[in-house]
Amino acid sequence: MSTTSAALHADPHESATAHRIGLLAAVLAIASIAAVIGGLLWPEPSGGGETYAYADIADQRELWWGLLTGLAIIGILGTTLQAMATMYLVRHRGSTWATIGAALLIVGIIAQGVGVAGWATAYFFPTDPSLDPAAGHQAFKVVNDNIGYVFTVMITGAALAIVGQIAQAIGLLRAKVVPVWIPIGLLTAILTFLVPGNGVIGLITALPMAIAACALGWYAYRRTSAILTVDKE
Repeated sequence: MSTTSAALHADPHESATAHRIGLLAAVLAIASIAAVIGGLLWPEPSGGGETYAYADIADQRELWWGLLTGLAIIGILGTTLQAMATMYLVRHRGSTWATIGAALLIVGIIAQGVGVAGWATAYFFPTDPSLDPAAGHQAFKVVNDNIGYVFTVMITGAALAIVGQIAQAIGLLRAKVVPVWIPIGLLTAILTFLVPGNGVIGLITALPMAIAACALGWYAYRRTSAILTVDKE
């Protein structure tokens, strides 16, 4: 019996699970691809470093706010789905690693997303055209002088997420439910502390993670389809 016909004749509960995992895999793939595109669009600061000048944002304030806020949402959504897919795949050996990793991943990405969205907002309002440019420049100086409040949330969240990523990768390696290259690809997240995550250079880390996340979702869906097929044979 084919996978498709098995799914059609499956128990309603089993069929619903297959549809949910299929939806999870599809949204995970979309979020992963969108994150890569968003990283390419992320503007570079003209003066180098980590903070931006008033002139960097003033002419593209809507893009800045929309891009960073969107990436924060996509990051939270995609990472949460990735954590769920890993827990779904890792049922026995390695499950403790996968579960602890999922908790750290989700808490970490939420904190990181809050920081990124806060950064977007902090630069957005001072560049409003109705505001006097001199006041906008002064507001930027205040923001950049106190940027540690934003970066602390972002960096702490990113660090937690990376530790969670490592734990989940260990769970996947121990469970042997996916090819080895998938957890290794996910581990390229570690490079985000060494390589900028935006621009063309960000592809060094973004592409392997996106491909591995898409593959993870596919293997989760394939596992569900395989279970339905075996149950109906």
